[in-house]
Amino acid sequence: MSYLNPLKVLVQYRGFMEPYGPIYERKYTITHSDLTAELYVFIAKNYAEDQVTSMHDEVRIAWQQDGDNLILAGYVTVDGKDIIGSPKVRNMIFYNEMPTALQALRQADRFLFDENPIFDNTLVFIKFISDNPDYAKTYNFGPIGNY
Repeated sequence: MSYLNPLKVLVQYRGFMEPYGPIYERKYTITHSDLTAELYVFIAKNYAEDQVTSMHDEVRIAWQQDGDNLILAGYVTVDGKDIIGSPKVRNMIFYNEMPTALQALRQADRFLFDENPIFDNTLVFIKFISDNPDYAKTYNFGPIGNY
């Protein structure tokens, strides 16, 4: 896994979200700039639809209850209506760059994780949405604390 420069991670809390909570209803929209290599993490009750570009290369993740455990569940859109680019290439990029996106999430919300170290054990599941069964999969990226 490559090293993420924390100075390249920009965070914006929206609405009633604050660095230390609340945990429920907390959603992350992760985008990036190809020009500056900066990663943008928006933390809010709703996904940051105003930050979604025509490339649809954002990662969306939310805290969810799974039985007795909390998980981080998210998704990316590999292909579909109005999606630009080869599904094979988009799938590969999303999979290979997901650790960087998860590092950005962990860095952006570090106050929450530092205040609640047990949250570092939270498993991250990302669904790759695709019409092609070769790419339509859900991956377990392991505990968020690995990032």
